[in-house]
Amino acid sequence: MMVTRGLLSGLVAVCLLLGSSGVIGVTVASAQVTVAEPALLPVVLPDLSRMHGVVQEQMREAYASLMALESGERSTAYGQLGTLLMAGEYPAEAERCFQNARLLAPDDFRWPYYLGHIYKNTGHLTKAAAHFEQALRFRPTDLATLVWLGHVQIDLGRPEAAEPLLTRARSLHPDTQAVLFQLGRAAVATQDYARAVQHLEGALQMNPAATIVRYPLAMAYRGLGDLERAQDYLDQSGARAAAGVGVTLPDPLMAEVSTVLRSPQVYWDLGLYAGATGDWPEAVKQFRNAVQLAPDSPIVRLNLGLALNRVGDARAALDQLEEAVRLDPQLARAHFATGTLFERSGRDREAIDRYTSAVTHDPNLGEAHLRLADALRRTDRLEVSLASYQRVLELEPGWAEARFGEAMALVRLARHREALERLRVAMGFHPEELAFPLALARLLAASPDAQIRDGQEALDLVYALTEEHQTTAVAETMAMALAERGQFAQAVEWQRLAMSGATEAGHSEVAQRMAVNLALYERETPCRTPWRDDALEYRPGPTVEPGLLGPPPPF
Repeated sequence: MMVTRGLLSGLVAVCLLLGSSGVIGVTVASAQVTVAEPALLPVVLPDLSRMHGVVQEQMREAYASLMALESGERSTAYGQLGTLLMAGEYPAEAERCFQNARLLAPDDFRWPYYLGHIYKNTGHLTKAAAHFEQALRFRPTDLATLVWLGHVQIDLGRPEAAEPLLTRARSLHPDTQAVLFQLGRAAVATQDYARAVQHLEGALQMNPAATIVRYPLAMAYRGLGDLERAQDYLDQSGARAAAGVGVTLPDPLMAEVSTVLRSPQVYWDLGLYAGATGDWPEAVKQFRNAVQLAPDSPIVRLNLGLALNRVGDARAALDQLEEAVRLDPQLARAHFATGTLFERSGRDREAIDRYTSAVTHDPNLGEAHLRLADALRRTDRLEVSLASYQRVLELEPGWAEARFGEAMALVRLARHREALERLRVAMGFHPEELAFPLALARLLAASPDAQIRDGQEALDLVYALTEEHQTTAVAETMAMALAERGQFAQAVEWQRLAMSGATEAGHSEVAQRMAVNLALYERETPCRTPWRDDALEYRPGPTVEPGLLGPPPPF
């Protein structure tokens, strides 16, 4: 739910000119009634120095327009200036504007609604509740008002008062995440934990990214005595109840506040929020708005490039990332993101250059070290790749991809004993990963180094894998282990099974290459090549997308 700020209420003061006799002055021609303008609160612009220049200009223009208006035309102008000040986080000044707007237009729903938010966000919850209640009298079925009033009542320790409001909201809008979330909070507050779990699980199902739901859900499971599940949700929440990605609530008035400022920071924040919720087209739109106002900001360019990549416009993404690097040559994440685009387009030389720049400017950027190591290994720069894999493991010892890549680089260098040691260590770190015991079994079964071969251990490893993993790679490894043990007839059967699996998966060319080992086993000869030169294990990285960025520049 979006966070904003609110205002004080005011009474309309209507004064009639009275004659000396105490009656309204009336002439023969007509009755004349003079209505005095209510006493308005003085409004002065705050210090705007912390705001972007464009925003400062926007607020000063709105203030000047307000001052130029006749008194009877000022209600909407006060409200508009109030929304600008509210968005800029000037709650005291916004409050005065909304008070004046309400005095001038006491029947306008917007002003008590905004006042409710001002008070809610400045901690004056009783006043917030009173103003949301007044707004609700104007619009009894307004979803956002029902939800926010329910929210404030829960925060005030009045969950019983919140429940009928939220129940009404649910009857009007049954599929709104924020309604279920607040119903769940109310149920936790009344210790109705079973109902709380029902509502909060429903809210989380609507949008799993809404991490704010996880903390009260943990409290509900704790109340039910399910401590294991409670701890899981606590671990996932990462913070207390007020943190995390919020729940969704259609709220047109607050959406207007969130977009009213023409500020690169506002658009940037909106882009980040859209990205966090998976709405990448909206993220692109907001980041473009930010770039228009701050074209020289490398961070904004970087985020626009990342969002463009998410919507599939790699060429435009590259343009933005290159501009980010031009503006800030030391922006490591821009170098890294550019490298990923070059890698996807098959331009490994340029990808390696960008990854190298990324780790030079940010030596702790583990992702860049890993992608650099993989690119170096893919291009047969094996010795150099080992240093990058080691750096990844220094930063994060549990990084499975780095441990596997390091082992495969050692295999390619024919350093099988070292590779064997690395794989055994990796199995301790990642007992659930199929790749490590499978690679270990291949080395034990088919290494040309007789001192490290152990056909029985290889068989034991593969037999354990076949119970849950009936894949082509497992079948081919089983054939290697059986052949090493001299069980060539069974090795032939397993190799044919592996070839059949490859063919059925649409990889007939791979099945044909497997025929080399089949011929060995039929001649009762064990395999001495754990992986073929074209094995995927030797070629890490994304699938190359020809034409992704257009033709490469000439060298």
